[in-house]
Amino acid sequence: MKLWAAYCKQNGKRAIRFPHDVPTRWNSTYKLLARSYEYRDLLATFIQYHVSHINLYQSHWDACSNVCGLLKVFYTATNNLSGVYYPTTNLFIIESLNIAGAFAHCESDSELHESVTAMKDKWLEYYKEFPNIYLIALCFDPRCRLESLPDYLSAYYEQGLKIDYDIDMCCARVKTLLYELYDEYIKVYGPSLNIDVPQTQNVSRSSSSSSSFVNLWYNLLSKKTKKLRGSSSSSSTTYSELESYLSTSFGFIEDTEDKKFDILHWWKEHERYFPILAMIAKQILSSPVSTVAVEQQFSAGENILDPRRSLMSPKSLQIQACVEDWTKAQNRQQEIDQEEPYDFFKDDQPAESRTDDHGND
Repeated sequence: MKLWAAYCKQNGKRAIRFPHDVPTRWNSTYKLLARSYEYRDLLATFIQYHVSHINLYQSHWDACSNVCGLLKVFYTATNNLSGVYYPTTNLFIIESLNIAGAFAHCESDSELHESVTAMKDKWLEYYKEFPNIYLIALCFDPRCRLESLPDYLSAYYEQGLKIDYDIDMCCARVKTLLYELYDEYIKVYGPSLNIDVPQTQNVSRSSSSSSSFVNLWYNLLSKKTKKLRGSSSSSSTTYSELESYLSTSFGFIEDTEDKKFDILHWWKEHERYFPILAMIAKQILSSPVSTVAVEQQFSAGENILDPRRSLMSPKSLQIQACVEDWTKAQNRQQEIDQEEPYDFFKDDQPAESRTDDHGND
């Protein structure tokens, strides 16, 4: 390590420690390859002079770049879906679409074809069909809504994974779930908001019944198939709020605005126009996609409650954990997109001098 540090200093580079490739740690392979690719020129000359039995040629770095291009999509998805300071439920299908696109992009590479095929088969074991909550959450993103769902599913299944899937049936199921969900919420919360509620025989509006509907959306989303709601189920005015939301264009055009979009703030601002939908959106969007935040809290608690602090009370542990989180809050990155040192899928990279396997120009 000292020899490497001296060599970096001699060439005007900051000496770094390369990440370890740990099988049980997410994205460790990508981090190692990405950092190695960033220092590829320095590594090649260092190995040439100090490790005589290893030779690194341009073909090796090309393979490294191709692998990083594939793994970076998983790295970005992991970071975006592990966030705890912004909703992630509405992002799952979008990140899955990026992963499917990476599969399609890399399948034509003869060196990656076998690995990509195995990764794709494993992915399909879990996400050949999306859970209903992710489909519903995408509809509660005003940038997408129900009208964009067929395009997302088509890009995911037909262009990305290249498999057959009944998109029309899926969209019909999601539409039915939206109306079922809205119907149940308006039965409970409609009277308090002065919204007309259709009279039914099996609906109880007592104050004690409202608590039983807190997780009602979860039970509804677990249903796989339902018939589309007919016009005779209730008056058309009952669904005016939902239909207005689904048919209104909110004018999200610029990419810069899209990246800075705060979906919770948007629903807060539009709560007076869509009071029932805002309630549903808050509950659905509050569901985390990843358990990383919970695991991090357990790890943080373990670091604080070490053997030397075994007598610490639960209240003191909570205070210490909060203080540590607040201390780090000043440097915390709230944005979803994170800058990377190198974009492996970008075609307009700056031209570099390339050499063949024998070191010739």
